[in-house]
Amino acid sequence: MSLGDEALRHLRHVADLPDLTGTRYELGAPLGRGGMGAVYRVTDRALGRDVALKVLSGATDPASLARLETEARILAQLEHPGIVPVHDVGTLPDGRLFYVMTLVRGQRLDARADSGATVSERVRLLMRVADAVAFAHARGIVHRDLTPANIMTGAFGEVLVMDWGPGDHGPISSTRSTRST
Repeated sequence: MSLGDEALRHLRHVADLPDLTGTRYELGAPLGRGGMGAVYRVTDRALGRDVALKVLSGATDPASLARLETEARILAQLEHPGIVPVHDVGTLPDGRLFYVMTLVRGQRLDARADSGATVSERVRLLMRVADAVAFAHARGIVHRDLTPANIMTGAFGEVLVMDWGPGDHGPISSTRSTRST
């Protein structure tokens, strides 16, 4: 008996879902997937609000755990209105590390720009992005994958730089030389 492609995809998906047993979070819908992990909408039962949970995809090797922990720590230190805040970090029963951040409601920067935003609105959005990136740079952190796909805009003009994932950030050298962002 062999499994079909669809059955295998389903099994991989189910096996990759985070086991939130014993946590304060209830699993909701998937929000996105990257090279290292996946992000899910979850409900924080203790506070009665929806948040986003990022978890490693399958890997529990020490290097992957360290990269996700580093990302969570960097985000937690970058307290700025233009950078998504981290609320919690922990380990799932299967050994995978996770962190919880604000659930960003809105649209990607490129979609916002394509939706008829005026030139002055676009410039204001970019100025907010530059402010968040400058804040991170002042703390020695560089976002190395700054694309419109990693910037979210909200209904009230908020702009959040997202996905400070491993390999996407790094310290600025002590000579303060510039690196590409």
